[in-house]
Amino acid sequence: MIVARYARSDPGKAAERSLLIEEHKAYLRGAAIRILLSGPSAPPADGKGSTAVVIAEVETLAEFEAFSAGDPFVRSGVYDSIDVFEWRPSFGALLDASTN
Repeated sequence: MIVARYARSDPGKAAERSLLIEEHKAYLRGAAIRILLSGPSAPPADGKGSTAVVIAEVETLAEFEAFSAGDPFVRSGVYDSIDVFEWRPSFGALLDASTN
């Protein structure tokens, strides 16, 4: 199953985010799950927190939720909102490449 996590950083936690960025990246790189894509969005123009997306392939949603809970950004409260959901892509170049 493909899952996605959409997270928004708390602007008031910018210092914590800066301190934890390398630990966060190491956590993602060392993941026991298969991360397909991960990264921040462009900086917001409205002054709200920045956002980031992780797309992964896992056996269950619970497996990804457990992985997400261990992320240093999640553990420290850097994100003020996190949405995790199953994603069922049906079209696109990445899908086309995986079937060839």
